[in-house]
Amino acid sequence: MNLNPGVARGSLRVRMLLSATLVLVVFLGVVGGVVDNAFRQSAGQAVSERLQLHIYALIAASVEDDGAEAVDLYLPTELQEPGFNAMGSGLYGFVLTPEGNEVWRSGSALDLDLGDQEKGALLAQDTAGVVTFNELQSAPGHGPLFYLTYPVIWESDLGDARFVYIVLQDFAPYSNEVATFRESLWGWLIAAVVVLVGLQSAIMYWGLLPIAGLEQDLKAIEEGRREYLVGQYPTEINGVTRSLNLLLSEERAQRERYRTTLADLAHSLKTPLAILKAEAEKPEQTVGEVAAALDQQVTRMTEIVSYQLERAVSSSSKLLRNSTRIGPVTKKLVTAIKKVYQDKNVEILEDVSDAIFPGDERDLMELLGNLLDNACKYGRGKVRLVVAVVNERVQLSVEDNGFGIPESDRGRVLERGLRLDSRESGQGIGLAIVAEIVDRYNGEIEIGNSALGGARVIASFPLAWTKTV
Repeated sequence: MNLNPGVARGSLRVRMLLSATLVLVVFLGVVGGVVDNAFRQSAGQAVSERLQLHIYALIAASVEDDGAEAVDLYLPTELQEPGFNAMGSGLYGFVLTPEGNEVWRSGSALDLDLGDQEKGALLAQDTAGVVTFNELQSAPGHGPLFYLTYPVIWESDLGDARFVYIVLQDFAPYSNEVATFRESLWGWLIAAVVVLVGLQSAIMYWGLLPIAGLEQDLKAIEEGRREYLVGQYPTEINGVTRSLNLLLSEERAQRERYRTTLADLAHSLKTPLAILKAEAEKPEQTVGEVAAALDQQVTRMTEIVSYQLERAVSSSSKLLRNSTRIGPVTKKLVTAIKKVYQDKNVEILEDVSDAIFPGDERDLMELLGNLLDNACKYGRGKVRLVVAVVNERVQLSVEDNGFGIPESDRGRVLERGLRLDSRESGQGIGLAIVAEIVDRYNGEIEIGNSALGGARVIASFPLAWTKTV
């Protein structure tokens, strides 16, 4: 799995950056469109206001012709606004009657011919005092024009007359202004996108650094340089790292259980194999007796394998409520142990009460089997097994007449792989297995001196107990 956030394929950073860029482009595009539209409206409004001022200036410059028989207006040839005086200025002025008759036109409009269609559009609104601002799409020899019309009622001694003041302006100044603004606006928006994307990229790089650190920590675990994730991580991924640590811990515990179980299995199979070997070496044994011994020990080994497999796959100990009578188990164990150590002529003294072991028979056999095996192995021919109930506890005591265990080493002998006596073969896990079983049943183990001269190991268990691991 590729965890490198710098790789485009499957990269969280690239996906986030592309998403942020898309959002920025869409957002700034919408903002640009809104601002552009607002500017065009504002520029159009400014054109309308300028044209209206020109209308007022034309009205102010209008003079009634006293010599005419009807109301007629006169405007000077040269106006104060230079745009009305020069041809090609793009600013045009007209005064028309509501019927479309031309009363006056500015000098700049000498080459501007208004057809009936154009005049119809300009005179569509004839209500006096109402300003009309709009666009004239085309005029002969000219492009689009803005226009503003203002109908007035001229009162004089000759009577009232209606006139329509019209001012037109080319689109060019407006278009140039809008184009300049758009160029500036979109230039700044594009620059803003580039800057914001770069800033977002830097922020994402900084924000995703903990994930890169997590990748390095996982790589260190993969290479065996670290056992757990111990870095400082943000709150958002603390739950992930905690779950990963739990997973790693469980995986190591499971692997340790497998390793321990394999060692225990090998250790447990030693006794049945030794019995088979001893039975096979007896010259007086008949084929039937050998077959019976073989069947008995193979059955025992099958039980051992099954028992150890159950322990290996169990993720935790369960509440064990079954119980086992100790007497029958001790008889089988003593018989088997004597066969294993028949060459040492071991004497096993038994004082077994009618007590109950508060647990599984296989655990009892494993516990007592290891205690008796150690006593026979390290003793000098005499072993004593005592089972009794003392102070509401079941006690299993095994003593030997060997050299004993120094007090300073009594805690260490319960560790796996530790052997104090290198003269005897073994892996040093027998007492460790005993300690694990005792702990599983909430019991206690005590190592002391025996009256026989050697070591005494006592495992005790409460008659009623509960324990959850």
